[in-house]
Amino acid sequence: MNLKSPHFDPRALLLAAFVCSILGLLPRASYADHDDPILASIRDRLHHTAAYVPPFPLDDRPYFRTRNWPDTLTVAGVRAVRRIRAAGPGPTDAFVKSLKEVRPGMRVTLFYDVPESQESAAKTGWGPWYSWDDRNRLREKIWYEPDTSRLVTHDYTYYKSGRLLGYSWRSEPRHQAVSDYSYEYLSEFYDPEGQLLAVAHERKESSGLTSLFTWRGAPVSFDEFRMKTHVLYADAR
Repeated sequence: MNLKSPHFDPRALLLAAFVCSILGLLPRASYADHDDPILASIRDRLHHTAAYVPPFPLDDRPYFRTRNWPDTLTVAGVRAVRRIRAAGPGPTDAFVKSLKEVRPGMRVTLFYDVPESQESAAKTGWGPWYSWDDRNRLREKIWYEPDTSRLVTHDYTYYKSGRLLGYSWRSEPRHQAVSDYSYEYLSEFYDPEGQLLAVAHERKESSGLTSLFTWRGAPVSFDEFRMKTHVLYADAR
């Protein structure tokens, strides 16, 4: 393009750039797109924009409304039963037998589990797990992989706009002794435009614990990361 041409109007170029920025067509660098060595071990596992996060494993559109959840669901050939947990307003937080027991203003969690599991057990979950806030907005959803030996979860959290805020993957033995507790998780957080904002990774094995936390591509301590994510969640609501 000849910028000295008498037919060239720089205002047209500026206008085009402005329109592209509104439509999200201009390339943007992720906050974590640098070569910080701290990310080397997990770089190929990161999703630098929300668009590349793995989709929820279930066509879950019917499950956005609590009334659409059937009493039972077969996942990987296993019949799972629905659990209902209702919380607030006030100190109320308990499992209930029917959605009819849920009052306006309560926070609701629905999930499926194998019938023989105890409702209060920490290792329950088989298939979808959804949570709504006191305004009936979907706050979080988790997929529990149907695996009897390992507890593997995919956790999705959202801004009140409905955009993805965070995606977390976690894996651990479904049944393990506290004295030999092991796990691994990888959590990614995104800004409202879908760009990778923060990363947390931790692995605990018999050989020891390794962890890393970054914010806008820079290493931070666990305490700083926890504080920043707390503020992120508070602002997102």
